[in-house]
Amino acid sequence: MHLDDMYTLELVCQGMQEIYLDGCWRPVPPLHVVWTSPRIMHAHRTSGELETIFALFPSAMVEHVWEELYGGCSLQVPHAAILPSPPQLQNALHHLLQEVRSCNQTPDYIISLLLHLALAEFLRLAVQPTPPVPSIATQPLPQERISSEMLHATQLLKESHTCSSLSLECTAQYVGLSVFHFSRRFKQEVGITPGHYLRQQRLNHALQLLFSTTLSMEEVSYLSGFGSARQLTEACKAAFGQSPSTLRKERGFFFLSSNSSPSLYVLPSPEHIHPLRESQALLITNDAKEQKSVAEAQ
Repeated sequence: MHLDDMYTLELVCQGMQEIYLDGCWRPVPPLHVVWTSPRIMHAHRTSGELETIFALFPSAMVEHVWEELYGGCSLQVPHAAILPSPPQLQNALHHLLQEVRSCNQTPDYIISLLLHLALAEFLRLAVQPTPPVPSIATQPLPQERISSEMLHATQLLKESHTCSSLSLECTAQYVGLSVFHFSRRFKQEVGITPGHYLRQQRLNHALQLLFSTTLSMEEVSYLSGFGSARQLTEACKAAFGQSPSTLRKERGFFFLSSNSSPSLYVLPSPEHIHPLRESQALLITNDAKEQKSVAEAQ
């Protein structure tokens, strides 16, 4: 097996990088994946700290999984793509990384199975007519060991995260526990602290507003429960290494098809999105002078 025959898939967990594709440098924000085929010349550059998960797939594996998913269709494996990563793909890559780090304790067939799973998740993403809005992957609640008190607490944090006054003390009182015992039991049963869980809910809400509306940072922070633009900025920098304004500015999704006439797929810029309304428009550019819409805004 030679590296020249490998497809690559990279998830940017934190920080920002750029990749040289199709004649220019293209930004890759956090929570996005980069896909390249062995036939594509590309280069990477970054400034500052960067955290990624990187996977290699033999051409034979890619062709096999593609045939299983889309055999008989005219679709072909894309040459290159920069797309927002849905939680399912993030979870698959994180699981793969965890097993690879287990010091050879995981059987090879499990690693192969996880590679196939991550690859299938990406290939499903690659054929979606409209890429999803980036979001933080959250682990499913461990139903077999979570108590009714902690289940009620997670429901409260999820349903009321937009309330900036929602606090640890309020949630503990809601389930009838002291702050100390509530925090300890929540971490034991759910796997993360209640503050981390609440921050995840607010960040995912903020990302939806950042990428699908033209609301100001103050409005986004208020509607997502952060209370102020400063708190939203601090949360984004801690989670992604970038400010919310930078994340919004670098929005855009690149997709190079395997047809003889490559296409560039780019979502409309925020100024063309109606406030509080997610656009479903997707542009295909085959020529610098010609654009046409393939999906109208709802």
